[in-house]
Amino acid sequence: MSRSLNASTRRRKTEAKTQVRTILVAIADPLAKELWVVDRAAQLAKALGARLILFHAAFDSSLSGSRLFASQRLAKARGLYVAERMQALERRAKALKRAGIATTVSVVWEDPPHEAIIRGAIREKADLVVAGAHEHRPDVRPFLRLTDWELMRLCPRPVLIVHPASSARDTGAVLAALDPTHAYDKPAHLDVSVVTWASTLAAALQTPCHAVHVVAPGAYPLGATQRERKRHDQQMESKLKQVVRRAHADVAAIHIEHGRVADALTEFATKLPAPMLAMGIISRRWLQRFVVGDTAESVIRNVPCDLLVVKPAEFRLQLGRTRKEAIVLPATERPRKSRAARQRA
Repeated sequence: MSRSLNASTRRRKTEAKTQVRTILVAIADPLAKELWVVDRAAQLAKALGARLILFHAAFDSSLSGSRLFASQRLAKARGLYVAERMQALERRAKALKRAGIATTVSVVWEDPPHEAIIRGAIREKADLVVAGAHEHRPDVRPFLRLTDWELMRLCPRPVLIVHPASSARDTGAVLAALDPTHAYDKPAHLDVSVVTWASTLAAALQTPCHAVHVVAPGAYPLGATQRERKRHDQQMESKLKQVVRRAHADVAAIHIEHGRVADALTEFATKLPAPMLAMGIISRRWLQRFVVGDTAESVIRNVPCDLLVVKPAEFRLQLGRTRKEAIVLPATERPRKSRAARQRA
């Protein structure tokens, strides 16, 4: 069931706007010829008037030694490794600046990369983190690296995972997957955050924003009649409208789909088509660390478009201390710690 929202009702709303001032782009390989993740982030940054940070966590285990084996030679080798990647990103930054996008470069020597990215996002006060799904082979769907999974699990900022096929297709509508039933202890405000972010990025991509809720087979009472099922769907639609009103979001249509949540979302995103799907993920209260649920994991693996992951506002993360190693950049020949390797363009 799909229903367009009344145009006059939409005009009376204050358009949802999440302030996006800084976008951090996590770049796995700065030396790659094509970086579709940078293209997508630049598109959003230009539309939103945001600052762009090209970020790379450089690390090579063959150049990393314990304190007992630390040497000036290793520090210089690490410096060459960092400098090569920094120069590659600076060349891209110059092109982005010429296009009118405020761009800086940040390269750190740090491992694991997902923790370096999270620290960078917190340090730079980034509002959005953009990363790219890794393309294994042209005939196979892009898959997510461990870094992408860890970012979605642990990054306190919203994370946009960019798929190469979707960056060239901005037709259809940005899709906000909502769950007004608040299943699995999901907080009510998470849906508001999801639709607000979806509406903001839809405006940046100049596409409409739609909201969708999937009614699972077990959601209906046992032995429910067709009329009772229809009444249940109408109640879900009414709740979705309430979420949209609370968010003051510019949503063009609301959809009620049926089936297994992961399958129905993936199929609907393909049919619409959606250049981006926004969804909220939550932690399980009885686990100490943030764990992505089975349904969300299935959607993440199979969704055919960009994926925006939003966490609850109360999500907090404590990272462990990182081990610092000295590097010597070629131009300075002076030892520096890994965080001091950052250079702003």
